Amino acid sequence: MKIRLERVDQATAGDSIEAGRFPFALGQARECDLRIDAKGVWGKHLTLDNEGDNGIVATPCSDALVIVNGDAHRNKFRVNHGDLLELGAAKFRFWFAPLGQADRRGLEGWVWAALLLLALGQAGVVVWLLNST
Repeated sequence: MKIRLERVDQATAGDSIEAGRFPFALGQARECDLRIDAKGVWGKHLTLDNEGDNGIVATPCSDALVIVNGDAHRNKFRVNHGDLLELGAAKFRFWFAPLGQADRRGLEGWVWAALLLLALGQAGVVVWLLNST
């Protein structure tokens, strides 16, 4: 599963980042996957994690406050498609990234080649049977 965070505050509106590896950390610290330089953002402000059937779950650091669609959260919460996340002065829109189709051209080529060889083999057997009678 991939997610996309789109920055919507005035600082860098329109910038977005996709994440496919979890946990995914947001904050000002160097070890964060998404570094945010904005007022009110803690070192490791928020961690997003994929909990399978529970969806994407966000865990703020112990002192951090995250505002989701106008509601304040200090504890673990589930993030939904389209939620507006506010980390200090930074605002992000949360999206599930669109899934793309896997590239299967190589496999498809091998399948078509095998079918061609099978058809040629069957035609060869038919010719051999017609000539042997």
